[in-house]
Amino acid sequence: MSKAKNSLGAKVYIETATPDTYQLVGELTDIPGVLGDKVGKIDVTSFDSDAYKEFISDGLKDAPEFSFKCNYVADDAGQMRVFTLGGTNANTKIKIEFNDQITPATGNPTSIIRSGYVSGIPNIVPGKSAQLVFEFPFQASGAPTVVLAA
Repeated sequence: MSKAKNSLGAKVYIETATPDTYQLVGELTDIPGVLGDKVGKIDVTSFDSDAYKEFISDGLKDAPEFSFKCNYVADDAGQMRVFTLGGTNANTKIKIEFNDQITPATGNPTSIIRSGYVSGIPNIVPGKSAQLVFEFPFQASGAPTVVLAA
């Protein structure tokens, strides 16, 4: 039997004005895109290549830009912090927590902490016969800190 966990319960936090202290960004609904880093590549294909392009690593990892979607909540402190940061381009951190504690009653979930910045003013998107959606992009910079579930 699979021990997989569903994603219900995933959370995103934004760093407050106090370093390494985080505020929950309310009502996360989606993290579209890729959270992992990519390694840069150099095309070394030549006329000697056997019907396939050839690549080598350039040795540099590229931290991604990804977005978050939430239900918009006008008085949510985390969403308001994101708005503030989106207007300043200030460096900050985000923390993403997953619903995968090994012992749910006492364990700690896997978390990923990324340094970077909110790379644009967040959008509040209205939809016909739908809730307001709060979307914001985040440009990661540098290596992630990953703490696995315990």
